[in-house]
Amino acid sequence: MTTRATRCAAILLLALWIGACTNVGHIQREDPVRTMTFAASHQTAAQCLQKRLGGKLQTESADRLVVYDAVKGRQSEGITHYAVTVGQAGEKGGFAELRVVRPAPARDAINEYWKTVQDCAAQARAAG
Repeated sequence: MTTRATRCAAILLLALWIGACTNVGHIQREDPVRTMTFAASHQTAAQCLQKRLGGKLQTESADRLVVYDAVKGRQSEGITHYAVTVGQAGEKGGFAELRVVRPAPARDAINEYWKTVQDCAAQARAAG
């Protein structure tokens, strides 16, 4: 193996190792790239997000849930992990914040995840 090939292999292994070490706390330290409020149950919206995005669900508190995961197949677009924080905002409302780990601009991927957040908020609103 040449020196260049060895260097490329080492960089790839390091990138994979760093990605494997990313947890929800790391993602939550990122600033939100999108935010919204909605007039519906935050719990219903979080359940919808978990089903549609296939992520893990973590309860931060009774009024705050996080759906998060590594992004599969989108790394070339510049996004490696996402977290959607969904919480209670007032008596009958909720909020959502999308955070991503992205080494490069990833507008299309962010817009796709955000569309799912908007759809789940609308679905939760319709459910009453």
